[in-house]
Amino acid sequence: MALGLFAILFAVSGIISIVGLLALYVTRSPKQKKGIFCFLALWGLLIAALSASSLPSNDQAGRLFAWIIGLLGVIGLAVYLKSSSKMLYIVSYLLITISAAGGILNLFF
Repeated sequence: MALGLFAILFAVSGIISIVGLLALYVTRSPKQKKGIFCFLALWGLLIAALSASSLPSNDQAGRLFAWIIGLLGVIGLAVYLKSSSKMLYIVSYLLITISAAGGILNLFF
């Protein structure tokens, strides 16, 4: 029973990440993009926390890697909120994409 719930959790988290990333790149409205962006930054942190806490306590390198992937989302959010140029927005989108997609891949594998 519990493994079925974990499978559902993994599937839902993967779907949320895919839909969120697609919405980030497809949406035209700057206000909606900012909301989606902030959601994905928090989502990346949640996935990093899930990934780090799912590893055994003696796997410090794996935990550190999971937190570094989550930290990329925080850096991307800071760059997004502090920047005004188009190039820095693109860099922040890439950081959030790496954070969300990398976190899910780290969680799955």
